[in-house]
Amino acid sequence: MIFLSLHVELKSPDKMKKKILSSILFLMAFTAFAQKELSKDYSYTVSEPYKVFDADEKYYFAKDGELMTVKLDKRDVLIQKFRNESEKPAFTGEKLYEDFPKNIQFEDIIEFNDKFYFFYSSWDGGNVEKEQLFAREINFKTGEFVGEGKLLFKVDGKVTGSPLSQIFIGFAPGINIGVKDKFDFLVSYDKKRMLIQYRKKPEVKSDVKSYDIIGMNAFEGDLKMTYSSEVKMPYTERRMDNLDYSIDKEGNAYILAKVYHDDSNDDKKKRKDKEANYHVELLRIKAGSKEIVKTKIEIKDKFINEIWLFESSENYMVCAGFYNKGKTASNADGIMVFKVKKDGDVYDKYTHEIPVEVLNDYVKEKTKKKNIEKDEDEDGIEFKNLVLRDLFIGEDGSIVLTGEQYFSKVHYNGKTTYTTYHYNDILITKIDNKGGLAWMKKLPKRQVGTKGQGGMSFKHIAANDNHYLLFLDNVKNYELPLDKTPALHSDGKGGYFTSYKISDTDGSSTNSSVFNVRDVEDMTIYQFGIGRIVQSSEDEFVVEVYKKKKEDVMIKIKIK
Repeated sequence: MIFLSLHVELKSPDKMKKKILSSILFLMAFTAFAQKELSKDYSYTVSEPYKVFDADEKYYFAKDGELMTVKLDKRDVLIQKFRNESEKPAFTGEKLYEDFPKNIQFEDIIEFNDKFYFFYSSWDGGNVEKEQLFAREINFKTGEFVGEGKLLFKVDGKVTGSPLSQIFIGFAPGINIGVKDKFDFLVSYDKKRMLIQYRKKPEVKSDVKSYDIIGMNAFEGDLKMTYSSEVKMPYTERRMDNLDYSIDKEGNAYILAKVYHDDSNDDKKKRKDKEANYHVELLRIKAGSKEIVKTKIEIKDKFINEIWLFESSENYMVCAGFYNKGKTASNADGIMVFKVKKDGDVYDKYTHEIPVEVLNDYVKEKTKKKNIEKDEDEDGIEFKNLVLRDLFIGEDGSIVLTGEQYFSKVHYNGKTTYTTYHYNDILITKIDNKGGLAWMKKLPKRQVGTKGQGGMSFKHIAANDNHYLLFLDNVKNYELPLDKTPALHSDGKGGYFTSYKISDTDGSSTNSSVFNVRDVEDMTIYQFGIGRIVQSSEDEFVVEVYKKKKEDVMIKIKIK
């Protein structure tokens, strides 16, 4: 039909020629995008449909060629099993549990010591006033709970957490409908030790007078408790900001904290200050002890953006994250890494600034010039609104940090307001086992939505000496030139399931489209979310999606 139109157009006047030719070129460009060839580096298969289970939260696990989903709807828990060794995933069965007590709050599902545990809490009010934590083992092979819930421990008084009104959309601010995320579950590098940590609700409301009480309960084996203690922090709430927690294979507990130099709780005393009004401390609590061993870590002219604490494959702890120069707290100027011996001694500390050359990738020429001018200033140029999303530990002791540009905007529309959520560019960095910068890469992405995270952000998996970043994208961003900004992907408006493949060796990357969500074996899929992706083997991962007609399907993607 296009060629016929062209033939007719040649006999028309010049103006008509130009109009028709322009229409043809537009149609050809549109068709190229609409029929974009998918990458040959991936293949996918789709399971037979199975009945959907509407749930508030859904979790996905893979082991030994099988898949398991755990879906929570209020107090009801559904466990589904899938066989994944064949060409495509196969639904094998499910079991619904409606026997949980009325007043429970789900906390987490953890794989520990080769077993899966479902953790939930329950507040015992009245005259008792105790917070209780339970665990219920899941038999992964059968997809069933093993017996009843086991009480792990009780806490006198209330435990702090996240108000449910902040988690679930639809509740007005200030309305108290309960608290969740009251406990943190920290597993050692070898997955043989677990620390369950909590923070007691302060008795004194004034944070200039109250001291945090941190509860620490350590477990090994079949959730055998090795010690339980509550430790009073050495500084008032106003002076101390806990950044992260960890446990090592010996069962020692660690707290990484910002300690302010006064009661202002401000990062800087004055706006123009070049040094932080705080220092970083690593607090070490030996297994079974309440004694705190403090190690001061000087950062001087560096300001912490975000930092994580973890045990390395070798016999030391590592702190890694982003820093800035104090201009804007949410921005990042570079990467910070330091190593800590088990006795608390800091023996290596490295910082790597984000070069302007990296920041100038995938921006317009006008922006490049501005960035170069800013880089020459004293404060330099920053990666705006960078949030640490993932940290991968290599077997050789190297680490890969992945951050994402995230922010939200409130829009005023007459008498009403609405919020847009933005998940944009990715920064991925490898630090070698000696603390040196192996490579750093900025990857373009531009996503926006109005319903929270939805189908935005990305999932990181490591396979075959590569890193894969998986997300939904606008097809126009395929093979995007360095001097172009990415086209916008609107959440819930279709998109291509996209993969960035990054070499662990040198950081080289390729961009590939795996499938079109509007054409997966002649059907449109819905309710995509990165939390629904799970790596099922070294070269495979799966994702569950909704296909309408009250049915879900499981898609298996194979890396060739």
